Amino acid sequence: MSREPSSAFASGIYQEHLSEASFLYKQRLSLLDDPELTWKDIGDFEERFEAHIDGLVVGENLALEVCKQQASEGDFGELHVAMRVFCRQKRLDLVLETIEAIDSEDAEKPQAVADALNDELPEAWQNDFIGLLKEENPKLAPIIPKLIGYRRLNAGAELLQALQQNNTTASSPALIWALGRLHERNARMPLFNTYLQHSDETVRSAAALALLRIGEPQTTTYCLRCAHEQNWPLLPLGLGGGRSAVPVLREIATRAKPSPDCLLALGLLGEVSVVDTLLTQLANNELAEPAAQALNLIIGAEIYEEVFIPEPIDEDELFEEELEKLKRGEPLYPPGQEPGTIINRLSQRPEDWQKWWTANKSRFDPKIRYRNGKPYSPACLLENLESEKSPRQVRQLAYEELVIRYGADFLFETDMFVAQQKQALAKYEEWIKANASHFREGKWYFAGQLMNS
Repeated sequence: MSREPSSAFASGIYQEHLSEASFLYKQRLSLLDDPELTWKDIGDFEERFEAHIDGLVVGENLALEVCKQQASEGDFGELHVAMRVFCRQKRLDLVLETIEAIDSEDAEKPQAVADALNDELPEAWQNDFIGLLKEENPKLAPIIPKLIGYRRLNAGAELLQALQQNNTTASSPALIWALGRLHERNARMPLFNTYLQHSDETVRSAAALALLRIGEPQTTTYCLRCAHEQNWPLLPLGLGGGRSAVPVLREIATRAKPSPDCLLALGLLGEVSVVDTLLTQLANNELAEPAAQALNLIIGAEIYEEVFIPEPIDEDELFEEELEKLKRGEPLYPPGQEPGTIINRLSQRPEDWQKWWTANKSRFDPKIRYRNGKPYSPACLLENLESEKSPRQVRQLAYEELVIRYGADFLFETDMFVAQQKQALAKYEEWIKANASHFREGKWYFAGQLMNS
């Protein structure tokens, strides 16, 4: 009896697994910053995704053939799935062939490969990929440094050498980011003397974060000197600055058009002296969201509102009569029938926050810094990481603060799978229980040491 029908049937099943996993991968990417979902909700998509990957792995050679075909012919989601399967099947040859075939002008495919390797790289391949840093291959430039940093591979010296030999600004931020993840102390001088003063703002920003994570105290001094003229130093000042950063950022926030980064940095610093400044910015529609977030980081009022967000109008899908209405400024839908979504968000109404602040201001001590309405501490930062109400950016910044302020670094990124994130948070909880008594609540710390401020 011919085995072709059964092979064809099995191939169809594996193609279905691959298509479903591809869809879930792309869906997960879109959900990472979805305000309607919490970071834990994404775990349901990840479990379904993992089931399809398992289905492909157990399919062995036949499933591998399906993956090989779609890695070259499919979209970035199918490429991502295929790369995961190649890694689990220990097919280094297929991984390298696939990377070499990527169109370097296509931003989505290198990212899809990077995401797969970040999660799946076998330990036995680590030295092979560290060695790829030496190759001047533009297809590897957006992948290898991020992989080393993401997995915290022991390759600080190799990263530093690659950075110093690198002649392109485009790949410098990834190399610098990875050096910061590895706390490569030998990178201090080149990062400070060359890259913190680079002509490209993206490079300067990456260097500032890396230097803060490494524990270089002069970083914030340099950022203070640049803060009045440039935007990139503002978040680094919020992450690692002392009390002297507060009046500088407050002054910048009183300008006609302060940036969202400035307001968020004030929220990270946690001084109640800036609350009135933030309350004023709530009246600015363009800044109401970061102002509310900054206020909540400091005073922890947790004031929420339900708002209707209309769907964006696609003029290409409108009839001529509807286009004419749109041009005249007339509503396209009857009252109450406009398509859109109701979301729950931090209130952006100034009166809500002002009322709360008037009633509660007396319980805050202006001599200390706050987070979530409590004296600033590692436990408060863990609260931000664990909270299902925390936006992804706040969670990522809270992690950076734990590293920069207290020197506590466990492998964590907000795009890790939920199960991995929970493991990292459990380690932070244990660390805080063991070390909380070493830190004074409400005080300023940098690299685990009390600051003179």
